[in-house]
Amino acid sequence: MISSTRSSFILRPHDTTGTWESNDQRYLEYAHELLEELELLCVQVKEKWPIDPNKSLFGGSRVEHPEVWSLARRRDRTSDTVRIFAAMAVEGFMNWYGVFRLGQTIFDQHFERLGVVPKLRNLLLVCDSINITKSDPMVLCVTAIAESRNSLAHPKAKEVASRFTIKGRSSTGVPEVARRSVERMTEFFNEFALTVPAITPHIPRRRDHT
Repeated sequence: MISSTRSSFILRPHDTTGTWESNDQRYLEYAHELLEELELLCVQVKEKWPIDPNKSLFGGSRVEHPEVWSLARRRDRTSDTVRIFAAMAVEGFMNWYGVFRLGQTIFDQHFERLGVVPKLRNLLLVCDSINITKSDPMVLCVTAIAESRNSLAHPKAKEVASRFTIKGRSSTGVPEVARRSVERMTEFFNEFALTVPAITPHIPRRRDHT
């Protein structure tokens, strides 16, 4: 009776051969490419800003300054997208690593639905006998990236005194926040390669576009 509910498990080695599907490399490249686009858009918006650069446009800016309004919207949309793709690249890689070492069935049953931090910590513990704390650089990176993504994917409402004042309103630094997400993404992959050197050939990296 007991044997029918239990089975042996063999952890796959780092040099396992096979075929897997994952978009982590593509998402990493998207994040880098869109950040470059964002940096350019920020310059263009500043050049075309019709008033004091330290002041915001309100009310009829969409009608009065349609070109600037459209450019600023594209800038902000690009900033949000960079943050999302950076998070997708990191989580996509962790999911790939779990399937790569554990197999699809075990990963899906025990790891797939975990949050990014417990998923990272448990994967390293089970797959590599490495116990990392919540203050580890990789944990800090994935936490920051996930929080940035979640603030977009799970938006919250906030009551403000007036729609015509920026005082008390939430704001996101552009391009600073997106830039930081890409930096943390890069730092995460660098740290993972140092932590599990045998997996370095599989770490997503930005490819030379020459």
